[in-house]
Amino acid sequence: MDKLFVELEHCYGINKIKKEFDFSKCNTFVIYAPNGVMKTSFAKTFDDYSNKSESKDQVFGREPYKREVLDKNNANLDEDSIFVIKSYIDTSYTSDDLSLLLVRNELRESYEQVLKTLDEEKKNVVKVLAANTKSPDCEKEINHTFSDLGDNFFEILRVLTDEISGSKYRPYRFRYNHVFGNEVVRKFVEKNRDNLQVYHDKYFDILSNSDDFFSADGTFGTAQASEIAEAVSGDAFFKAGHSISLKNSDPVSSSEGFQTIINEQINKVVDSPELREQFDKIDKALRPKNMQPLRTIIDDDKTLLLELLNYEEFQKNYWKSHLSGILESVEPFNELYAKKRGEIEKIITEAENESEEWKNTISTFEKRFTSLPFKVKPVNTKDSVLGLDKPELGIEFIDQETGESKSMPRDFLSNNILSQGEKRAFYLLNIIFEIRARLLKDKETLFVIDDIADSFDYKNKYAIVEYLKDLSKEPKFYSIILTHNFDFYRTVQSRLLGFSNMKNCLIASRSSNVIELESIEKKGLINPFKNWKNKISGAESFGDDELKFVLASIPFVRNIIEYTKDEDSREFNILTHLLHVKEANIGRDIKSTDNLQYFDLTECFNLIFDEGTISLPEANVVESLYKIADSIAASDEGVMKLEDKVVLAMAIRLKAESHVLSKISLTSSIESNQTIELIEKYKSKFKTKAAYRDNIETLEEVNIMTPENIHLNSFMYEPILDMSICELKDLYGKVNNFK
Repeated sequence: MDKLFVELEHCYGINKIKKEFDFSKCNTFVIYAPNGVMKTSFAKTFDDYSNKSESKDQVFGREPYKREVLDKNNANLDEDSIFVIKSYIDTSYTSDDLSLLLVRNELRESYEQVLKTLDEEKKNVVKVLAANTKSPDCEKEINHTFSDLGDNFFEILRVLTDEISGSKYRPYRFRYNHVFGNEVVRKFVEKNRDNLQVYHDKYFDILSNSDDFFSADGTFGTAQASEIAEAVSGDAFFKAGHSISLKNSDPVSSSEGFQTIINEQINKVVDSPELREQFDKIDKALRPKNMQPLRTIIDDDKTLLLELLNYEEFQKNYWKSHLSGILESVEPFNELYAKKRGEIEKIITEAENESEEWKNTISTFEKRFTSLPFKVKPVNTKDSVLGLDKPELGIEFIDQETGESKSMPRDFLSNNILSQGEKRAFYLLNIIFEIRARLLKDKETLFVIDDIADSFDYKNKYAIVEYLKDLSKEPKFYSIILTHNFDFYRTVQSRLLGFSNMKNCLIASRSSNVIELESIEKKGLINPFKNWKNKISGAESFGDDELKFVLASIPFVRNIIEYTKDEDSREFNILTHLLHVKEANIGRDIKSTDNLQYFDLTECFNLIFDEGTISLPEANVVESLYKIADSIAASDEGVMKLEDKVVLAMAIRLKAESHVLSKISLTSSIESNQTIELIEKYKSKFKTKAAYRDNIETLEEVNIMTPENIHLNSFMYEPILDMSICELKDLYGKVNNFK
């Protein structure tokens, strides 16, 4: 892959971009893209390309949509040869099987999707069961009740469905916890087992002598008779012309008549002196207050005492009865489970095959990434759907003070135990495995890497850079690294590419809706302050272009004087008069801010530049500053220039302070934090006046945005670059239009 040709139009936020990436001398490019320019859209477009899906503008629907990714032969790049490493995104789906499965990300995502689909369908079944039984945890109770079928809810439901299909179960309308999962009821059964046994025997003895109305073995007893009576209540059956012919009695043609016969026969059984005597003994045990729910249930149907004798079987029949009533929900769930079972088995088998490679990956991870409060290791756990052994990531936390270690359960990620940076570390572990898999397959790959170092501390950020450096040495691996963090960008440039490959260090900017990718060399950002010094020292005359560099250098020169000379020196205070609005200091021969000339700065610049030959013109600095700032603000050029941002920030602050000073009176000079102090006084005076509300909001923006853009030095100018110049242009417009 010596060359890569990319042309995109209307791909997400990218209106147009056209670029040739020449990998012939270096197989890595790094692109600095300020927020909102192209970084995420670029990565998403390549991800779509690799997945053979479209990348159209989803907000405005702009056309024509174009996406060309071509190799040196002008042929479409193989989709499988692209691997996008996304900026970490926390997963929104959590369950006991959150993605700790040690398998390639593609398979893990498939595994999670299968689990999610089954989990959603399971919730639908459980929701209906919970509504009917009022059990707070139907899944747990069914697993416990039918533990002889295993510990897999999915499999238990499948077996039970086969068993209850076509079978008839009596309905149970009482709450599950009033009888089952209830230690009080269980103790009652054990304590009164003898009485229940006698009651049971007496009941069936009476049935056998019931004028042959009931069956002696109880297959047709009082409960079954009551069910028939309920089924024909309301007379609809009889109004249709039907009648019921009972043994040893005339045919019955009304529900009332049928209920009368049934009640007579039931009463002969349940109110028989022999059964009543036994019931009275049980009744005494049901009198305590905590037995009232069970007593109410038995008063409604005394035959339930017969089922209590075999408590475990009664519990199973209860669930079978309720499941038989919702087969229309259970059967589709079982069909889905049967379909997804094979997919899960295949993925787990694949994970087992890859487990050894994961051990090597974990070793690489732990060697490179340090200062994490945990260790990772492969462990075996049970899959919740099939109950199969599966290799997962185990977590062991280490107490940094005592050295004590503690293993964490697999659902620790969903409990928010880890910080975002630590979660990103796990994400990175997965990425390392994906890369290792491609390396073992000797697969030529283009990696598009989207801000992989976000949220890491500096130590581990450098570890990432070193890993990317190793990646760049692989002959079949090519990388396009995207970032909106200029500090990370410079680190990659210096450690990975060096000065010999500066053409591969690109800056993204937007101009007339076209994204331009230009070398950092053209932007003058390798050493901007040295570049400014050369522009000033080598100037034969000073037009606005040259004066812009003088203005931008003022904060820098002032900082150097502060660090190396004396912050109370005359030179330091002259430059301070151009960062804040100041009155003239007659005693030190320093003019007011409005009256300072460029010529007055000559001694300050020569003190630091050590040239002795710089001679600045006699032109008013503030007037020139505002003129140049107006020009920058009016330009629609989106090219990032550090000097433009500094000049705008200086102009914004001076205009803001001038406005404040025109509205308030100072009784004494402000020695430090002048902008903050002035704004506070302004707010105190006008905070209750609605006409000043917009002005106060603008001044607060000035307070937030300008300090970092003015107090800069050669080591920390990254925050200025990361801020969009559009924000500064917008703020400059606001301070020009104070009400």
